[in-house]
Amino acid sequence: MKIRIGFSIVRLVGVDGCTLHVEDVDIIDGTPLLDIKPYVPDFDMRETDQIGWLAGRSRNVRHTKSDGRLK
Repeated sequence: MKIRIGFSIVRLVGVDGCTLHVEDVDIIDGTPLLDIKPYVPDFDMRETDQIGWLAGRSRNVRHTKSDGRLK
């Protein structure tokens, strides 16, 4: 059994009891939600000089399509 874990920054648009309503979700349907934290720019925004395997590939990210591995 494969378990996919996603990380996403979303916009909270409402709270209805124990239900959070969010927008701008960019994770795959069925991905488990493990934790919710507020976005704090002082902690969550980090500058970096290295991005590992993504180096040289990030400029094409808006034009890259899925290879079909994630369903």
